[in-house]
Amino acid sequence: MKLLSNISARSQRSRITGFTLVEMMVSVWVFLFIFIGIMVALQIFGLRVYTLGATKLSATAGAVKVLNHIRDDIREAKTTYVGNVTGGDPSTFTNPPTGYNQGNALQIYSMTDQVPPYTVYFLDTSTATNYLKMATTTDGATFNITSLASYITNTIVFDSEDFQGIVQTTTNLSNNRVIRMELDFYQWEYPIGYIGGVNGLNAYDYYKLTTKVTRRQID
Repeated sequence: MKLLSNISARSQRSRITGFTLVEMMVSVWVFLFIFIGIMVALQIFGLRVYTLGATKLSATAGAVKVLNHIRDDIREAKTTYVGNVTGGDPSTFTNPPTGYNQGNALQIYSMTDQVPPYTVYFLDTSTATNYLKMATTTDGATFNITSLASYITNTIVFDSEDFQGIVQTTTNLSNNRVIRMELDFYQWEYPIGYIGGVNGLNAYDYYKLTTKVTRRQID
């Protein structure tokens, strides 16, 4: 009786250990599904990070390119004026009559006698989307206009400062003045996003770039 009892106990213990083929297959499939889910989630997260980084780099690179272009024109200029343009028409450029020398436009002359050709950089607010534009003319009447940047939010883009960073008035302008330029603009944070409503608040990202430039040749 004792020998049969030992054999029966060992037989029972051997039956409850190990996994069947079906259990092994189920375990492998569960692990495989979890692994695939993790990999898909990582890929989606990586694409979102890449898109966000690419959008920021693209916006910054485009704005810096515009700033560099205007910087080069200012450095090569003979005379510069900060003023205002109305209605998106560069021919309406006027200097500020009183107060600080600042506005939405910059007029650049390549000649000392202040005659055409010249270039006007100005903020066009005549449409729903504010554009920073460049207008060139050879006769002072016909302008070739090019859009440089869009979605500009600040209305004062240019001002004239002294070496201390103080905005000059129209009565104390000097040849050693510094032209300060500021661009505040917004752009979609993701190429695909919700516009309007609560979800639309996260669809845009805002940027601010500033630079200061003076002419190379001081008369």
